[in-house]
Amino acid sequence: MSSTSRDRHLKIIDAALLGAKVVKDASECGPVLAPLKGVAGIVITILETVRDMKTNKEDWTTLVEHLSIQIKGMQDNLSRCPTPHSTSLLLAVNSYEQKLRNVLSNVRLASARGPAGGIFRHRINKEEILQFNRDLKIFWNDFIREISIQTHETVYRVEKDVNKVERDVEKVEKSVNRVQYGVKRVEKDVHKIKHGVNRVEMSMDAMGDESHISKLTPVLGATGEDHDICLYGTRTAVLGPIRQWANDPTTPQVRWLTDVAGAGKSTIAKHLSTEWKEQGRLAGCFFFDKNRPDATNKTGFCDTIAAQLANNQPQLRSLITQGIKEIGPILSVGPFEEKLQKLVIRPMETVSLVLVIDALDECNERDRIIILCHLLSCLSQVPQLKVLITSRPERDIVQLLDTYRSRTESLHDVELKSNRDDIAAFVKHKMRGLVRSSELTNEEVDRLARRVNCLFILASTTCRVVEDSPDPHVAVEELLNPNQDLLRDINTLYSTILMKACKANQDGQSSTSKTRELLRVLKAILAARTPLTVSMIDSLLGIKNTRRLVGFLSSILNVRSDEVVLILHPTFREFLEDPGVAGLFYIDMTEAHTLMAKGCLETMKRELCFNICQLESSLTFNKDVPDLDERISKYISKELQYGCISWLDHIVNSRGTSHDTEVDVALLRITKDGYLLFWIEVVSALGKIPKAIKGLQDVERCHLEKELKAAINDIKRFLIAFSTPISKSIPHVYISAIPFTPKQSYIRQAAESLFPNTMSILIGCPENWPEPPQKWIGHTDAVISITFSFDGRRIASGSGDMTIRLWDAETGQALGEPLRGHESAVSSVAFSPDGRCVASGTWDKTIRLWDAETGQALGEPLRGHEGAVWSVAFSPDGRCVASGSDDSTIRLWDAETGQPLGEPLQGHGDAVRSVAFSPDGRCVASGSEDGTIQLWDTETRRAPGEPLQGHEGAVWSVAFSPDGRSVASGSWDKTIRLWDAETGQALGEPLRGHESAVSSVAFSPDGRCVASGSFDSTIRLWDAETGQALGEPLQGHEGAVWSVAFSPDGRCVASGSYDKTIRLWDAETGQARGEPLRGHEGGVWSVAFSPDGRCVVSGSDDSTIRLWDAETGQALGEPLRGHEDAVWSVAFSPDGRCVASGSYDKTIRLWDTETGRALRKPLRGHDHFVSSVAFSPDGLSVASGSEDGTVRLWDTETCRAPGEPLQGHEGAVWSVSFSPDGRCVASGSDDKTIRLWDAETGQALGEPLRGHEHFVSSVPFSPDGRCIASGSWDKKIRLWDAETSHSLAQTSRDITHPIISVPTPSDSHLFTSTSHQKLNPHNNLSHILRSVSGPHFAPPYFHHCSLLANGWVSSLEGLLYWVPPHNRHGLQHSHILTIPTNHPLRATWIDFTRFRCGTSWIQCRK
Repeated sequence: MSSTSRDRHLKIIDAALLGAKVVKDASECGPVLAPLKGVAGIVITILETVRDMKTNKEDWTTLVEHLSIQIKGMQDNLSRCPTPHSTSLLLAVNSYEQKLRNVLSNVRLASARGPAGGIFRHRINKEEILQFNRDLKIFWNDFIREISIQTHETVYRVEKDVNKVERDVEKVEKSVNRVQYGVKRVEKDVHKIKHGVNRVEMSMDAMGDESHISKLTPVLGATGEDHDICLYGTRTAVLGPIRQWANDPTTPQVRWLTDVAGAGKSTIAKHLSTEWKEQGRLAGCFFFDKNRPDATNKTGFCDTIAAQLANNQPQLRSLITQGIKEIGPILSVGPFEEKLQKLVIRPMETVSLVLVIDALDECNERDRIIILCHLLSCLSQVPQLKVLITSRPERDIVQLLDTYRSRTESLHDVELKSNRDDIAAFVKHKMRGLVRSSELTNEEVDRLARRVNCLFILASTTCRVVEDSPDPHVAVEELLNPNQDLLRDINTLYSTILMKACKANQDGQSSTSKTRELLRVLKAILAARTPLTVSMIDSLLGIKNTRRLVGFLSSILNVRSDEVVLILHPTFREFLEDPGVAGLFYIDMTEAHTLMAKGCLETMKRELCFNICQLESSLTFNKDVPDLDERISKYISKELQYGCISWLDHIVNSRGTSHDTEVDVALLRITKDGYLLFWIEVVSALGKIPKAIKGLQDVERCHLEKELKAAINDIKRFLIAFSTPISKSIPHVYISAIPFTPKQSYIRQAAESLFPNTMSILIGCPENWPEPPQKWIGHTDAVISITFSFDGRRIASGSGDMTIRLWDAETGQALGEPLRGHESAVSSVAFSPDGRCVASGTWDKTIRLWDAETGQALGEPLRGHEGAVWSVAFSPDGRCVASGSDDSTIRLWDAETGQPLGEPLQGHGDAVRSVAFSPDGRCVASGSEDGTIQLWDTETRRAPGEPLQGHEGAVWSVAFSPDGRSVASGSWDKTIRLWDAETGQALGEPLRGHESAVSSVAFSPDGRCVASGSFDSTIRLWDAETGQALGEPLQGHEGAVWSVAFSPDGRCVASGSYDKTIRLWDAETGQARGEPLRGHEGGVWSVAFSPDGRCVVSGSDDSTIRLWDAETGQALGEPLRGHEDAVWSVAFSPDGRCVASGSYDKTIRLWDTETGRALRKPLRGHDHFVSSVAFSPDGLSVASGSEDGTVRLWDTETCRAPGEPLQGHEGAVWSVSFSPDGRCVASGSDDKTIRLWDAETGQALGEPLRGHEHFVSSVPFSPDGRCIASGSWDKKIRLWDAETSHSLAQTSRDITHPIISVPTPSDSHLFTSTSHQKLNPHNNLSHILRSVSGPHFAPPYFHHCSLLANGWVSSLEGLLYWVPPHNRHGLQHSHILTIPTNHPLRATWIDFTRFRCGTSWIQCRK
């Protein structure tokens, strides 16, 4: 090339370099050009490398010019394109970047930086460079297309909407004309049939209303069926004022009747409900009840009221039906406020009715506040509605209802004559039957009435005691005995009842044993997580006399018609749990849970069995089994269902007693003989896999014996790893989960002998559960947001791949499948404080709420923002979600209903990138692209002060300190700032240290530390008080860090990155948490098998040699260190005791394979890097080939080259090998030739072997030494006669990639010698080509099998089995054996010999 051309070449490259560097700098200054950061960096590297190229400069110059134009075009187009960029546009940029990486790899190979440079030097021809240009042009065009799409998308939508409106208007006009004409013709006919039509319509409407109302799911027993009404003539002092209130429209809409437990509030509520229903004034009533789990929350409240409203007020049925239609298919799980509004409030807007809510204190605290708040806020819409509420005076209820408190006299004040008269009347009424039968006298009844004071529960319980007594007269005398004073309070009476029950139950046995027996039943009733029937108690406790024992306690227990046993009044439970009053009958709840834990475990051991639901096929999901519910009812008893769901909870609550060992023994028994797998069957059938995982996590945190703890951990890992197939289909516990379970797993070893007829994973099944990895891999695009659940057990992540993932924080395993539903990148995720819900914000302008257990979307997306949503946050009480958007606003949403709370908060001048609630929930902080932070009062919805100013760039992240006094902010100006949350003043100087924009900040739970993530790919920790950096930056990510979060215990920092991974860091040491992938840290250039095939040696770009177990893929010892640069070739000695390595540092080293130590000093002599080494058959010599174009022979004893270098090649030597007899050395070179050398004299044997069209990379001898195979970058393999140097054969077709290495077989199956001494290659080397085989994941006898993206292998017959994420790539490319074998791309081979699925799946069991 002339000097003029050279100067032009350099000028073009220098100009392109300058332009690329400008783009790179610009990409670090804002979100608009941020996607070009990686592109610009790669282009700069390409340009710097191409600058020194010595050949094809004109062609390289053309490539440079195209690159310069393309990157400048990208900058210009993205600059004009509004953010956020569409996912498809970002993917186009990413594809272009990946193609650039491929070009860079080839350019590097062409440079002189490494041995590959020798391979490619002067060898990349014009056509290949043109192909680079063509490929880049394709991806460039994709980018331009996506830019065009994004630019015109809005215009297109507007035009489309306008056209649609115009068409609709035209259609309407035509329709109107037709209708007007038709109306004139049928007016007379209409009059004739109007009456009939009206009747039909009424009938149809009634039928339609009935059909829709039947979709409601009211809570059974929540309408007060178990309660009595007041005795006629009693409680008039209370009922009168309430009746007057209900009839007076000028009185407050709410009346709160509150008193102590047992005062008779529920009876009054029932009485008035009945009265108002008879008068046609009752809207509905709801009686909360701790005995009924579904009557202790808000879930069924609206349905129950709406169903009564429809029955009590038929004229409102159509309005209720309308509400049901509007709510649609989410009726059963719809937001509470929406259901309250559409099913209850709106239908009653024009009518005067009364709503009764009883025992509100028996609803859980969270839900009762939600009910009250929403109900009170709706009262203005229904001015004629009256609401009567009864409850104990609990603090949270008092705060909301104190102004509505009923000012009537106390229900239990003994000084009030009305109370005394009412109680007396009640007692006389209850005892009237006994008086008539002469079993009691009026005098005895009068005395009894006077002694029960004025507590209704004491009076009613006393009456039941007398009624249930075989001798009422004796019972009354005992109760009235002044020496015992049994009626002084309800607790004394409870003690008396229990004592009498024990005596009645003695049956010849000691009172102690009978008391213990009675208490066992009471413990079961108290500890039960859901109400138990008589038969369930018998089964769980292993007894047969529950009915008799409960019968002795009929005055304080109630057996419903369905045999469910309930405590009649909460005061009895409170009595039993109070050691100060219960005495002998005190129930320690930890002991009660111990009893129930053992009962559940024994029931499971007794009733669990294989294929408990009698499923015939494994090809369908649980949801597709038409009669699964019937099978569950038939084959899984109620007590077994209860035991399988509740045993873990009972174990957690039983810890800390002297009976721990009893539970442990029972638990160990259940872990044997496959019972745990049978348990998982039941849990899958009941849809309780997430609950089971949480329960196992709770149990694992308890104090357990080492063996038991390991077993629980193993079961938990099993369920987490295989939650997807197990929750979808019961048979896949055995078909999919067991085969892929680690071989040393507790559950695998227990199951292997019991279920032998499953898939056998020959390669790809780990020995043990993996340690938590340093990099959590699962997302296919940048991880933009991460957050911990409040208990620290889970991590949620949002990604550019449009999904949310949930991870187990301890193991790093993904929990189930990704949450899908968004249409663009997920920019923010947040857990609700109770961990039940995840909120996500996305560039598609919506927020979604998800069930954190099931992964199901909760309702419709929250819409309202006009731009991308960048941040979401839950309020500390979980009732509200805040969101910040590109539309420059913040919105607040009701987390329950999904409805916006008021108007957007406006004040920022640009996009809002981050929002955060203060710890008390009274304030929201927002960070904006306008460079400011605003603090907003959530009550007034205003910013009380001026914006916090000080950053010189966009504010991308804000966070409150745990005490709420400080706010941290991270900015594109590369700094973090701390602010006083009250005054808005900056606290100290900015925190500097990051080299690029700060994308995320987070406070530690103790407030002492701030973590920051940056686009410089690092995380930093800062002292929140001094502003000093704590240690060095946390490095490991290979791309920008988008998000950081502290674990709730403050010990860990999580980070999400543009490199698509999540990492965990020790907050104290800054070290990366998790197990690193045990492998090389650089590219692997050479591998070799040991002579016995048991070991593999590898040489790497990281300057080390590693030894691996060829069967397990496990690393053998530590890396062999000593070389100062990349190791390009390794070889075993014939006895396997020694390894030779050749390096870019120009040396050869010998290593002891047993100790890993270097044997003697390095072998020096080459003038350039050593590209190939080989041992002679006797192990006494080593041959080496080098970039310097020579071959050298070395004495392994003396470490010296006995002769001169073997010279003759005109280019680098890339491969050397000895003949089997050791007399000859073959070498392959950059000059496209193979040469043979006399190993003793060093003389060349004949002429070079010519025929390849590119450099020769591999030259192995056949085992008998008569043939040489050569592999070349011309994509062909050739065979040569070693004696005559004649070409014997070559591959019949081009292989798709350049040949880097040709295998040397350990026997003569590749080459054979005939009786005529002619060498014949088998099948034209077809065995080599067969190594590139297709996937073999299809079992025999199934048709058209495919591996789906979600891991299921599908066929025409149905879903066959499920593959874990880390095995999917290896199963599709099973010809590739990956070392280490725990790599995410691990090879996977499946033997289907004993595989049973479909209708034969039950044969998997022995």
